[in-house]
Amino acid sequence: MSGSEDEVEEGSGRRVKPVMPTADEADADARGDAPGVVRAAFWVWVVAGAVGLGGAIFFFVQRAEWVRAQVRVNPELRVLDLEATATGLGAWLIAGAAMFLVFFVLLAYQARRGVRKARTLLLVLGLFAALFEYTLGRVTIYGLVSALMIIVAVGMLYSPRARRFYREADE
Repeated sequence: MSGSEDEVEEGSGRRVKPVMPTADEADADARGDAPGVVRAAFWVWVVAGAVGLGGAIFFFVQRAEWVRAQVRVNPELRVLDLEATATGLGAWLIAGAAMFLVFFVLLAYQARRGVRKARTLLLVLGLFAALFEYTLGRVTIYGLVSALMIIVAVGMLYSPRARRFYREADE
């Protein structure tokens, strides 16, 4: 360098001013990277939401089969009523699962950055999502798998190594 604050861009020979990191980038560099359990928990949250959404879409596509199964179990039920119920249930499952997926991604990203409030919100949201998936979403195996993954993800965020990370992030 020639004593100037400018740096020479490789290959072009042009001088460019160095870019300062944003406050978030500087904060992340000072705090360090999240431990493996927190980084893995992020992906478990994302996959749990995607599995729930996939299960909801699967139910919506296969709702005619669900109607046939209900008629076989109880022939007194009206097919038109069951079809309307299946369509409404499928739409609610898709809307709910999509909402949970979006919230999981947003909050898990913040939790991975060390935001303790995001971890707490994921605990509460995870409780509601697991209940949603276990009650409404259990019409397919995907809802149960999603609920199990949510419980695992919450456990990962409250493991001893993760708790130490959040304690250090607050200091």
